[in-house]
Amino acid sequence: MANNKVRKSKFMKKLFTTLSFLALTLITFGQQRIDSSFEFQTDPEKKYSIYVPSEYDGSPNKLMLGLHPLNPGAWDAKAWCDTLIVFAEANQLLLICPDGGSDGAVDDPIDIAFTSVLLDSMEAWYSVDTAKVYAMGFSWGARTTYTYGLNNISRLKGFIPIGAAITGTSQVSNIIQNSTGKPFYLVHGNNDNPNSRFFPILQALEDNEAIVNSLLMTGVGHTINFPNRNQILNTAFHWVDSVHCASLQTTALIDPAFANASFTINPNPLQIGQDILLAIKDLPKSNSYDFTLLDQHGKKIQRWTRDLQEGNSSLNLSLKHANLNPGVYYLQVEMAEGFIWSRSLVLFN
Repeated sequence: MANNKVRKSKFMKKLFTTLSFLALTLITFGQQRIDSSFEFQTDPEKKYSIYVPSEYDGSPNKLMLGLHPLNPGAWDAKAWCDTLIVFAEANQLLLICPDGGSDGAVDDPIDIAFTSVLLDSMEAWYSVDTAKVYAMGFSWGARTTYTYGLNNISRLKGFIPIGAAITGTSQVSNIIQNSTGKPFYLVHGNNDNPNSRFFPILQALEDNEAIVNSLLMTGVGHTINFPNRNQILNTAFHWVDSVHCASLQTTALIDPAFANASFTINPNPLQIGQDILLAIKDLPKSNSYDFTLLDQHGKKIQRWTRDLQEGNSSLNLSLKHANLNPGVYYLQVEMAEGFIWSRSLVLFN
């Protein structure tokens, strides 16, 4: 036991020295691309790659965890970082790519622990907006995006699995419930076994009330080199980034008579330009209601007044505001007596 403590102490001291040196190097020279390693557990040179976007200025920045596919002859942290650089630069993302080692798998126990240490380290080396840390991967890396992501759901805020090498939902059956309320944008080729690798996990996410968007590409197999790749990844990221903090919780009601009344926004997320469709249930009486769209800072964007009948109904609210941007908004509903509901509404391009 004493020897284990000594070894652990020496390892932590060496790791701290290495990380401190790297942090000083990054601050001093402002590097944009780093391929490096440090001793970790049984690996004397556990590798990783980092990309720092051109506009990084030390203020809190979004961070993407990039997980490479399983093929040690072709893929490692460096090759995957190379593949994602254009995407990371376009979205001004700090990018960290852990290396899967000699077997190429990024989800071995040592790799899972290493990934967590790297995420901790990025927060020490750079100014990271911890509310905007995301994960993406291709093939086995997409599978790990699911498994690592769902096991670290409080740390990671959104997910982009691409061509996931997953069979059904067996790999996530005991953690899929963690997906509730989290954004997932699935990218997959329709020639890449979608009946086992795409549709089952998509359905499982929807069943567990994740916020899901997806693209099943026609004529595409198991590849990361699909047409318009960076444009598709940019779209996926913009969507995930917009919805990561979405919540569908209602506020408390003032009058118990309205306790069973509800309204549901559909669809949500909503593409800019679409009408808001509300499904309204169990209103206790006829009333005139005010609907107000607010931004995240509480600024009023648009207002509607509608007469609603007792019982159940549906209602369309047309978004006419010309300057809406992707992001999270709030739809507030109130009546003259002051009874209020509030729902989050996510808009994307």
